[in-house]
Amino acid sequence: MGLASSQARLLSITARLTSNEYESQQISNAKMRLATQSQEASEAYIAALNDIQYSFISFDSTGDSIKTPLTVATMYEYADGKNQYVLTNNSGKVLLTNKDIKNYESSPNLESFLDKYGIKRAFKTVNLESTWTKVHKDLNKYAQYWNYAVEHYNYEQSTWASDKLVAQGNYLDSLAKYNTLISRQSAGEEVSKTDLNTHLIDMETKREEFTKLVSYVSAKESKLTDTALNYINANDNSASLTVGIDENGNPISISYKELYEGYQLYKSALAQYQDELNELGLSANQAYQYDDPTKAQWYTNLWYRINGQSTDNTGSKNYSSFNISDGIREAKDGKKILPDDTSLLNSSVWISNALSKGLVNIEQAAYSNENMTVASNENPFIFNLHGITWSGKIYSSISEIVESDNNKAIAQAEAEYQRKTAEINAKDEKYQRKISLLDSEHNAMQTEYESVKSALDKNMQRSFKAFQG
Repeated sequence: MGLASSQARLLSITARLTSNEYESQQISNAKMRLATQSQEASEAYIAALNDIQYSFISFDSTGDSIKTPLTVATMYEYADGKNQYVLTNNSGKVLLTNKDIKNYESSPNLESFLDKYGIKRAFKTVNLESTWTKVHKDLNKYAQYWNYAVEHYNYEQSTWASDKLVAQGNYLDSLAKYNTLISRQSAGEEVSKTDLNTHLIDMETKREEFTKLVSYVSAKESKLTDTALNYINANDNSASLTVGIDENGNPISISYKELYEGYQLYKSALAQYQDELNELGLSANQAYQYDDPTKAQWYTNLWYRINGQSTDNTGSKNYSSFNISDGIREAKDGKKILPDDTSLLNSSVWISNALSKGLVNIEQAAYSNENMTVASNENPFIFNLHGITWSGKIYSSISEIVESDNNKAIAQAEAEYQRKTAEINAKDEKYQRKISLLDSEHNAMQTEYESVKSALDKNMQRSFKAFQG
């Protein structure tokens, strides 16, 4: 073999050795990835073995137990003879369905809330029901308007202060005229009784007007009163005020006259209802019974947990909706949209993870059958709820919630583990055969490399000697 051909062969072998080593390294990396995949498959299988499935035990009408996967829906669904539970977050807020939130926020009181779940009242007399309906439904908006106006009305001090000064001036002027007549009469001057009576009546009228306005201004500096509203109504029939906000966020305005007259009708009907109760010898909470007392108690308990003791809506924010952060998506206008809670309510996976990871807590309702008491003698519709308690429970101590291995998940994970293991082993054997082949090829080329290099070295030495000679 000539010098040039030996050099070319040596370069060819070197390139092949380099390629061989590179390919061997790539296969080694692939085998390492197979090891990672094998570990992941093993971890998934172990996770399935450790996966706990929660079931909820309920009972049918015959008393037979029914075992179903635990979900929020199964816990929250009303059933006669069933213990009542709610979930709370770590801030102590009760987690409600969208339906329950809507029902609460749109209910001015407990009666309206119960009505939304189909719970009806059976009154002791027709007259009681008629008056109850008049106060509670027909005229109740005026009570709501009145309360809003009292809370939000702005006192226009400069206007009413000016009116008060005018009224004060009129009264003082009339008083001065009357006192002048009295002084003249005291001095022996003859004074007409008609003139004296006329000025007396005028003075008393001006004093009454001034006193009313002083009372109004003084009271209005803190809140709206019957006296203040009556004064405005008597002096400005065209005036109106904001009495609420509609569902679109726009102010609701009515005239002072309508508010005053409507609120007086409400109070009159309220007094009539109380009189009818007194005539029948009934307390306010004896006026009617619910057609389904057990269901009524269930949702009364829920109201209590959301709202507190009062049967009037307190505007409580002691609740939250079901949502998951990664379930939020963006609409085309860029607004954030929470997913519908239906999927979460019916997901056994969600509640299992939430309970096992301590993301939610469980509370149970209890009721001692203590009667409700009237909170205010002025309003027989407002009660303080007594005898209701909600106490925290560890889910593992709740008899209706049972744990078991998730056999379905285990079987699926085992099958997947075996499939991945077989696939990994097949690839590993293939890679191992390739590595053995590369090793053999590497050894052969290494031997040839050394042989060619040795021959090349000898050729170069002979050529060097010949050149020197």
